Amino acid sequence: MANSELSKLKILFMYDYFMKHLNAFDENSFVTVNDIISYLEDKTGTTFERKSIYADISRINEFVNKIGKVKHGDAWISTEGKKYRRNELEEEITVDEVRLIVDAISTTAFVDTAVCDKVIDLFPTCFGNGYQTTLYPHDEKIKSKMISYLNQMREGIERKEAKKITYGYRLGNSLTETSEKIISPIELDWENNCYYVIAIDNAAAKNVERDHELTVNALRRYRLDRIGSVNFSNEPYITYKSEKIKKQELSEYFSNSVSAFASEKHVPVELTIKGKTRKDALIAYSAFASKINRDIMIKNDTKLEKGILEIYVVTGLAPTLYTAIFELTTIKDVEIEITNEQVRTEYAGYIKKAAKAAKLDRL
Repeated sequence: MANSELSKLKILFMYDYFMKHLNAFDENSFVTVNDIISYLEDKTGTTFERKSIYADISRINEFVNKIGKVKHGDAWISTEGKKYRRNELEEEITVDEVRLIVDAISTTAFVDTAVCDKVIDLFPTCFGNGYQTTLYPHDEKIKSKMISYLNQMREGIERKEAKKITYGYRLGNSLTETSEKIISPIELDWENNCYYVIAIDNAAAKNVERDHELTVNALRRYRLDRIGSVNFSNEPYITYKSEKIKKQELSEYFSNSVSAFASEKHVPVELTIKGKTRKDALIAYSAFASKINRDIMIKNDTKLEKGILEIYVVTGLAPTLYTAIFELTTIKDVEIEITNEQVRTEYAGYIKKAAKAAKLDRL
């Protein structure tokens, strides 16, 4: 019986059924022809013959094969006796990956957690069997204009268009000390639970060569939640001479950044971490390494069993570098030694400021 108008959509209903209701990564996920017939009857009000189901499964397999989505040359829908399963498609997102996406969204302050429900609706088989996330949701509501600013920056990067922005400082819910800037957005970055726009400051870039000098004099990092407005600008888009140079300069720029604070200068930092135990040294090392974008070299781990670890890294001379170093001293039973005299001197200056803030007569 295939006379109704809805019956013409049968093959599409079947494709959607196998796509959304069967899990390619679960060996216990399967259907029978009777299940398919019941599903189609519920959707169309029509009872279909078994042979038409077999024919449509063949057509669906042929279609998926033609568009190059079949993994390892297998049929997408396979049969084991009376059981029908669907196999994995090329580049298909796995159950683990989908759940990781939902976890990332639920713990990212910039994204409305309602997006999680949309992802779950797209991949229902990945969240069956009573699945519940064990991560605590932030439930922060992001203003739609902030998402609009983000997309306008994406547009500027893609189209190579300059943007006119209002930029200032957050004071409660308002923006103060604002100024207008013309920027050429280059890339987006994510640090400190917020988006940053890496861009060329057009005013600072005037009469500057488009190579390393452009990075030193005009490359800036703008925090998205400190932007009050974004508009199109007729000023020319400024960027590097080539994509190769841009990639090299951005790589160096990010490497010299510590917790989103960039520095045009980079210095060698040599530290000796001394803990009472091996575990103390490893805890301190992990805390420091999480703040530094560059790879850290282990100079000497032969004393690690005694709680001593010597490390070396060349990184940006940013104020947050000293925050990361100070964090080491807050870890119980850990002491540090700084070899680099410049780093040691500047660190001492910050410690004196901290002592003054704490109203200490002396250290």
